[in-house]
Amino acid sequence: MDEPSQAELRKKENPLRIGVSTLDELEEKIKAFRIMNQSALKKRFIMSREDVRVPTNRDPLLTKGEEIDISRAKLLRRHFGGEQEFKCFQPDEGIVIVSDMNEMAGISLSMDIVTQMMNLGGGAYEGFIDRVDSFSEFLNLLKKALFPKLIIVGFLPPGRLETEQLNFVRIKRVDHYIRAIELTHSIHKPRPYFPKLKQVHIESGDQRSWARFIVEVVREYTKSYFVEDF
Repeated sequence: MDEPSQAELRKKENPLRIGVSTLDELEEKIKAFRIMNQSALKKRFIMSREDVRVPTNRDPLLTKGEEIDISRAKLLRRHFGGEQEFKCFQPDEGIVIVSDMNEMAGISLSMDIVTQMMNLGGGAYEGFIDRVDSFSEFLNLLKKALFPKLIIVGFLPPGRLETEQLNFVRIKRVDHYIRAIELTHSIHKPRPYFPKLKQVHIESGDQRSWARFIVEVVREYTKSYFVEDF
């Protein structure tokens, strides 16, 4: 059996690809962000988290904290291949779990979601995962500093559902490129609140359904910002 490549090992250690991008990914993100920022209230950009030098003569190409724009990406392309990985920062990182824990019905599902997410990447993403009880709470945080890439919708009290749906619409107005996955559960939440969202069903006692959920989280989080989608 072939030994796994360094790139494959890195993806296993960091499946959400937080804080790193290949040169191919950087170019794709820069082009997409330029279009997204024309209409978005919250702006996306990419900054280098390291000093980058020319491999042959060590001349500086990027300094730590410098924004990587299209001209910088073209400069990197002269000296590196598309699979070369760089340490970088972008503000739209992280996951928010919206799942109410003030009612008994929501505690079990909420705790299961939090546990599964905290185990992702061997616990390395703890600082990138938040949980809130409502879209109202999330909306207030979104208007301040919070800027996640992905929402996971868990349990919401039936009596508050109409308000929550309205606040979800308001969140999409603040950041209409935010991604979302909704969970249903055979016991705690048989029907979705937002049928048009990507749905993942959890069957009670079936660990494979939780494994499928994690696969969908990674897939949704890491999918490309396709310019043609905009």
